[in-house]
Order: sequence, then structure tokens, then C-alpha cells
Amino acid sequence: MTTAFDFMLAARQGELQALQNLAMTSKLVTAVCRLIHALQIERGFSNLHLGDFSPKFSKELKQFSQSSEDAALVLRGCFDRMNLDTGCLADRVRLLNRVALAVYLLDDLPRLRHKVHDRLLTASASMQSFTYLINALLAVVFEAADTAVDPQITSALVALFNFMQKKELAGQERATGVVGFVAGYFDPHLLNKMHFLQEGQRRCLDVFAEFATPECIDAWVKREQSDINMQIEQLRRMAERTTPNERVGSEMAEIWFDLASQRMDVMKTMEDELSERLVKLCAEKIKVAQNDLEDHGALLKRLALFDEPSEFPTARLFNVQAVELGSSPADTPGSQLSRSILDLLHAQTLRLQAVN
Repeated sequence: MTTAFDFMLAARQGELQALQNLAMTSKLVTAVCRLIHALQIERGFSNLHLGDFSPKFSKELKQFSQSSEDAALVLRGCFDRMNLDTGCLADRVRLLNRVALAVYLLDDLPRLRHKVHDRLLTASASMQSFTYLINALLAVVFEAADTAVDPQITSALVALFNFMQKKELAGQERATGVVGFVAGYFDPHLLNKMHFLQEGQRRCLDVFAEFATPECIDAWVKREQSDINMQIEQLRRMAERTTPNERVGSEMAEIWFDLASQRMDVMKTMEDELSERLVKLCAEKIKVAQNDLEDHGALLKRLALFDEPSEFPTARLFNVQAVELGSSPADTPGSQLSRSILDLLHAQTLRLQAVN
């Protein structure tokens, strides 16, 4: 007869395989982070290029586009190393679907760059296209969090995902601010969008703080206490005081962009630390699983730990860009991941179109 140990052994072997897949996915997440950062810079500079006919911006935009292309090639290498033969597994189907969309949009990126270079579209249209691609890449990170088999790794992924969301909203605020400062004033529609993005950043930070380790939270609090944030806030207040009759000089667009970029560089440093911690955590968990397989006694002890309370509750994810900021997210930390987020991710583009 099949013993309890046989089932435990099979379960642990499956868990080890899932952890090994997740370790590879974590490296992919790191490459996604780098590409998103490069695309965020390119998006913001595209708005500067589309709003100003200075040759300086055109030259610098080419450099940033090349940086994005280099980061995309690294990510493509990660995609190429994915084992497509295991794509039929339930925990991989959604991830592969998200990767497919990201690859499709990356293939279309040269056409978007051509339109931006030749000024064949508006700053809003350019921002919307770049944002759609970045959202597709963020969805890859979300699916990685949803397939995690370990609660600690899930918490680390949720913290990283929400911090990336905060950084993306900060990137959208940077690009949106460029549009207003180039025009010399912010109309009510543009100001509402700025407020929407600022509130979204605060909500993402709240979720990040809920699932990040105390060390990560302390590291971010120290970074956030800088003169850059104070200067950013001053420019936000300046934007709110502008009117069609009381404009500011268009040179403020470059000042805003530089300050917002410094702020995002600080976020990128934090993002890198979170990604490195995730990769390290996966390696530690794999080592523990391998040791358990070699220690029959330890494996059987796991039976007694079932249904014990865990200090790492599995986290639910929500997309701040797809809900009204005045209401609470439908998902709160619970016992399982919410699948409705996928519909929200899909609806995100429609909402951004409505905002535009």
C-alpha cells in the first residue's frame, strides 16, 4: 500500500520543481524590472521630444531608445530560456499568455519609435502606447506572484509588484507633468490625472509596507526622506497654480523631468534590492526542499505542521490603476490570490484611455 511518506515525498518533489521554476522566473522578473525602467525613461523623453523641437531632445531620445532595446534583448534571452514544454501546467498557462502579449508588443515597439521620432502622434498617444507595453510587462510579474508556492516568496513578490506599480505611476506622473509644463499650464483634466497618479502611488506604498520585510521598509523610509521629494512637491504645487493666463516657462518641463528622474532612480535602486532578495530567497527555499528530500524524518514532521497558523499570509493583489481611488480595493489580504485582478489588468488600458 502507498504510505503517507510516499505522498509526502511526491508533494515535496513537486514543490521543489515549482521552486526551481520560480527561481528562473525570479531572474526573469529582474530583467523585466530593468526593461520597464528603461521604457519609463524613454516614455518621458518621448514627451519632451514631441513637445519641443530642440535637436538636443531628439539626440538624447535615440540614446534612451537604444538603452531600452538593450534591456529588451536581455529579457528576450530570459524568454528564450523558458521551458515551453511545461506550458500546459495550470500554474504556467497564464504566465505564458502574459509573456506572449509582452513579446507581441515588444515586436511592435520599432513602429512606435518611428512615429515618435517623426512626430506622427501626440504626446498623450505616445504615453498611452508605452504605458500599455509597461503594463503588459507588469502583468508578467503579477503572474509570477500568483504561481508562487511558498508564502514567504509570495509576500516578497507582492511587495515587489506593488513597489513596481508605485514606480510606474511615478513614471506616468513624470510624463504627464512634462505635457503640462511644456504647455505652460495644467488644465483641470491634467491636474485630475496628476492627483489620480499621486494617490495611486500612496496606495501602492501602503500594500508594499504590508508585505515587505521590516528591513526593506526601513530602507525605503530612509531613501524617501530626501530633498528631491520636497522639490517635486513644490513643482506639484506650482502646477496647481497655473492657468491659461498665468503660465510658467516651458523650460520648467526639463527641470521637472530631471527631478522626477532622480526620484525614479532612487526607486530603481530599491527595486533592484527587492529583486535580489527575491532571487536569494528562492535559492534558500530550494536548498531547504532538497535537504528535506534527503531527510526522511524531517519530511514526515511536516505532516504535523499542516493547518498551523502562518506568519506569512498569502497575499491578494489589486491594480490601483483600475479602481476608483475613492473606494477601497475589493481584495484584502486573505487565504488565496484573487483572480479578478486579471480582468482589472485588462480593463486598465480602457481606464487610461478614458483618463486621456
